[in-house]
Order: sequence, then C-alpha cells, then structure tokens
Amino acid sequence: MPRIPTFESTIAPTAEVGAVKSNIQVSPKDSLAGALVPAANAVTQFYVKEKEISNKVEGGQLIADANQELLEIKEKSKLKSTPEEGVNFFNAGYKQIVDKYKSKANNNYIQKYFELNISSNKPAYVNNILKQTRANMVKTRVDQVTNKVQNKILSAVENENTFDFSTLSESILSDYQSLVEDGLISENDLQIYRTQLPSLVETEMVRKIATNNAFAALSLLDDNKNYKNIQGDARRDLKKELREMSVFQNKAVEFQVNSGLLESKKKVVAALKGSESDKVFGIDPKEIGMTYTTGNEEYDNQLKDLNNKAINNAISLDNNYLVNDKIINKILNNEIKNSFEKFTLAGETEAKSITERIGDGSINLDDDNFFNNIFESQQNPELNKTNKKFFNFIDKVVPLIEGSTSSKYFDDNYNNRLSSFRQDMYSRFVEGLNQNIPVAKLLDSLSDNYIAKDILDYAPTKSQVRDALLISAKKEQPELVNTYFKRNENETPNEYITRTTEFYTKEDGTIGQRTKKKIKPEDVMKGSVLNQETNEETDNEFSFFSQAAAAGISPSINESFENYIKNVENAPLLKGKFKDFRHKSKEGGLDTIGFGHKLTEEENKNNKVYQYDLSEITKNNFLEISNDILRQDLEKTEKILIEIHGDKFINLDTRRKQMLIDMQFNIRNFEKPEVYKKFKKALFDGDEEGMNKEYKRGFYPSKKDRENKTNYQTLGRNKDFKEYFLDN
Repeated sequence: MPRIPTFESTIAPTAEVGAVKSNIQVSPKDSLAGALVPAANAVTQFYVKEKEISNKVEGGQLIADANQELLEIKEKSKLKSTPEEGVNFFNAGYKQIVDKYKSKANNNYIQKYFELNISSNKPAYVNNILKQTRANMVKTRVDQVTNKVQNKILSAVENENTFDFSTLSESILSDYQSLVEDGLISENDLQIYRTQLPSLVETEMVRKIATNNAFAALSLLDDNKNYKNIQGDARRDLKKELREMSVFQNKAVEFQVNSGLLESKKKVVAALKGSESDKVFGIDPKEIGMTYTTGNEEYDNQLKDLNNKAINNAISLDNNYLVNDKIINKILNNEIKNSFEKFTLAGETEAKSITERIGDGSINLDDDNFFNNIFESQQNPELNKTNKKFFNFIDKVVPLIEGSTSSKYFDDNYNNRLSSFRQDMYSRFVEGLNQNIPVAKLLDSLSDNYIAKDILDYAPTKSQVRDALLISAKKEQPELVNTYFKRNENETPNEYITRTTEFYTKEDGTIGQRTKKKIKPEDVMKGSVLNQETNEETDNEFSFFSQAAAAGISPSINESFENYIKNVENAPLLKGKFKDFRHKSKEGGLDTIGFGHKLTEEENKNNKVYQYDLSEITKNNFLEISNDILRQDLEKTEKILIEIHGDKFINLDTRRKQMLIDMQFNIRNFEKPEVYKKFKKALFDGDEEGMNKEYKRGFYPSKKDRENKTNYQTLGRNKDFKEYFLDN
C-alpha cells in the first residue's frame, strides 16, 4: 500500500482566534437573554439622546428662519405713526410667521421647542417698537404744528399788504401752546419758539424775494442792517441756500437765452441758404432787423454783418477742418455758450464769434449748422459726455481717410471731405442715440450698429490724389521773396532739396549756410507720381513727400509754434535781453544757450554750435543766431521723431506732432519707450483725457537728486503747454 505523507508543523498554534472583544460582561450564571438586557438599555438611551439633539437642531433652524422674518416685521412696525398701530401691525405679523413655521415642524416636540424659544424674544421686539413709534408720534404731532405755523407765516408774507406781526405772533404761539398741553414740549421750549419767531418770519420774507431773484435777496442779506433778526448760523445757512438758488436761476436764464439765440440763428442761416446748397442768398435788410432779432443789439449787428456778406457774395463755401476741430473742443468744454460769443484760437490776437467767422474760409454755413447742433446737445449733461466720446472716436478714425500727410496742402477737397465725414457720422450717431442704441455699439467697428461702416468711401482714391496733384501743379507758382529758393530749370528734386536745405534766409533777407546731410535719391518724391530719378510710378499714394524732405521743409514747425517754444524756453531773451543768451541749466550740467539749446560736451569744448562760433555772439546778432539755432534744433528733433516712430508720427495732425517735438526737444531721454510712456500712448491713440492727465513735466536739480528721486520740481511751462495744446 502506498504511504500517506505526513507533515510536522514548526510553529505552535495561537492561544486565541482573531476576533473583536466586547465590553459586555456576561455572567456564566445568567441566561443569554438576561445577559443582553444591559446592552439593549444602553442602545435605547443613545437613540433617545440622538433624537432629542436632532429635534433641537431642526427646531433651531425654524427659529432662525422665523427670526429673520420677525426682524423685517419689527422694522416695518417701527415706521408706524403711533404705538398702537405699531404693536398691532407686529402682533398680526408675529402670529402669521409663528403659525407658518410651526406647521413645518415634524413632531410635537419640535413644535413646543419652537414656540417656547421664539416667544422669548417677543417682549424685546415689542419694547423696541413702542420706543420708536412713540418718538414717531411725537415727531408727527410736532411736524403738524410746525407746518401749520409755517403756512401761517407764508400766508402772511405772501399778502401784499403789511401784516400785523403781533396778531400773527399770538396765533402761532397758541399753536405751540397746544404742544405744551400735550406734554410734548416744555415751557422752556415754548419760550425758545417765541424768541425765534421774528427770525422765522424774516427768513420767509427773504425767500419770497429769492423766488424771483435770488441774487437780489442775497444782496439784501449781505447788508447787516436788513433782516436783523436773522443772525449767526441761521444767516450763514440762508446765504448758502440763496447762492445755490442764484446759480440755478442763472443757469435757467442762460439756457433760455441760449435756446432763443439758437433758434434765431437757425432761422437766419436757413433763410440765407435757401433751397440751393451751393448758393447763399441775402435777406432784406429791413426784414432782418424785425423778423430775425435776437433781443441783443451786439448779436443783431453780427447777424446784419453776416447778411451783408451774403448780399455782397462775400461768403466763402470753403472751410478748415482743423479750425473747426478747435472750435468744437471749445464748445465741448463749455468755453463757448452760443455762436455769438467771441473767443480767440491759438495764435490769434482778435476775438471773433462763430457768426463773425462764417464765410472767411475757415467756417461755412454747414459748419455753423453743425456747431448749432452741438450747442443744442450741450444743454444736456449726459449728451455732453456722449459728444466727447463721439469726437474722440472721430480723432482716431480720421487718419484712416485723410490721405497723405501732405494732402492737406495740395488737395482742395481735403477740408470739405473730412468735414462732411464728421458731420455725416454725427447725424448717424444722434440718430442711433434716439433709437436707444448704446454709445459703445455705435462706435464699435465689430457692431452691427457701427456708424462708420462705409468709412473707406470717404478716403481719396489713387486717381483723386493724382488729379489733386495735377491741379495743384497747374496753379500759378507763388512769387518768391528771394529767388534763390526757386527751383532751377533742369534741376532734379534731389539737387533742389540738397541745395535749398543747405541754406536759409536770414532776417535781413540775405542767405545763410548750414550743414545738411545729403538726401539719398531713393528718399525723393515717393508717392503716386513719377519718381524723377527712375521715371517710374510708385505704388504708395499716401506718402507723397519723403521723410527727409518733410523734415527739411516741415509744415509742423510754423511761426506760432516757434514763438511758443521761444516763450517757454527763454522769454527774457525773446524780449531782447542779451544777458539771457547763455545761462545755467535748471537741471544742472552744462549751460543752455538761446532758446533751450543745452550745450553738448563737444560744443562746450569747441565753443561752437552748428556753424556759429559762440565767441562771436554780440548784442547785434544774438537774437538772429538764437532764432536760427532753434530752427535747426526743431528740424533735428522732428527727424529723430520720424526715425523713431515712422508713419505713426508722420500721420499725426500738426498739434500732436508739435507736442512730441516740444517734449523731445526739452525732456531728457524722451526717445526711450519707457519715458512718458502713458503720455505717448494717449497721444497716438488720440486720447485727450489721457494727454491731459500725463503731460506734466519736471526735473531733479542735481545728479544726487536724480539718483535718489528727491526734490523733484514741476515746471512752470506745464501751464503754457496746457494752454497752447490742450485747452484749444
């Protein structure tokens, strides 16, 4: 037989098997059921305790929710006029809220727990309500008497005949006596009312006058001999009230006057224009003095002068977009209230109104009508805000359609085209606002309601630019004071620019020479014309003059701008003070000469600036040389800006170009992107608000101050900059 294998264990078996011990002790003498009774009782007690906690949690939540609503009922109850009304209102609400949350309890225990705890807060609620409503009741009663007294005083003051103060006083004091009898005021309070009564009466007398003329009432009150019973704080407070009334009344009168003037002006312009847009008709002089009067003699004379222009065919249909732009800014800033109010623009010495400017080539009748529409909307503060947003938008999009930077000098349609675009866009903008379309959607190019979807239709075509150039070329060449700068026969553009930019006309009419870099052939006459070096047509119609040529004979640097720079850089020198030709620089370092030219190390060493030996500067030539150094400085500055910013700078309007030239000329390291970063961004974006916020400049007096960022000083020229560039 086969053997059965056997195995021997090398590990001893454990004494206990794996199990969980119980704390229940079972006596060996008890039966199994009897032994488990204590365990069952423990489980029951735990369940009862758990249920009690659960009920309290549920009841507590009901109490919290109910208290929230009871607080609201309590606050409403406190607004009642009498304690009875307040308590009754609260009790009704209290019962409704308690019943509502009792019904949500899941058992009787929770209901009782809820009722017991919620009711504990009720006395506090009621006491709070009683306190407030009693105060309300007193106030209501006192207000009733006060209003009754006020009406008696008003009735007496309104009576044109002199009223009997003693009779009025007796009647009023009888009313106050009733408050004493009600226990609401004391005898001392009554005496105070008696003392104040003359002041109350005089105050209403003053207010009666102020109803029609607050300024007159204020003038009377300024004299202490009048209304002597109004004293101290009461008099000061009344004056403040009258000042506010006076301002309001003035604005109301101004609104009515300007509205009337606007209507008169519209009637006159409509009569002058007639039914033919390209003609201007006159009005019978006898009729204009009767039918179209404004009620103001000076304004009527302006209308008569305008009518005489029309009769004599002296009203030009031309306009100037940039002049219009400055006038619009003045209207938006409330510097001009109507079209008859006189004002000056930058560089002007004689103040003239819009009406007086009509037909002079800067404003035509269509422009005047456009201004009238803006005046009309200015009466509404909200429309004033939206107008500013619209014109900021226009400033940003106009560069897209104005054509080349030089087109304003040869394109006769330039001003009318841009003005038509602005006026058309404004009409659409106003129409959109009337349809309750948000401003943002009207000015958003991605919106279906965008007002300038056809913007490219206003841009000049290549053929239109070419035609404008040809027309300009055919016009009679202006007579030159000095024929040296007339282009010679057979002289190429490159030769002409090289020759003429090397020389300049002195103040005495003679020719001066300056060092000029030679212009490269590829820089000459780029544009939608023939390049005379290659005799080939170029592709880019929007860049007629080269950057170099533009810098040499730049329209950005005009006489007005030069005078501004001279004034802010060295006003004493401008007045002819030779001792101010050379002076210490405020910011430290080397000296400054002329109009803001700070010497370089090389210039200081050689004592020479450009072609001028500083040792040869005399009282007879310092001003002439200072002027020429400034011109060269400004041309050099503009070239730097063109090199840095390219077309971004070239495509700017003259005002913003001049701002950058001013700052590049005056501010250390201005060419660096991080220097005046926010101002540059605002300027290129056409953000007027941003420019106004970021334009201010200053300096550190020493190198140590610069390093430590201490003792920073703002410049007085900030005010001049704002007035010349930002306020016009």
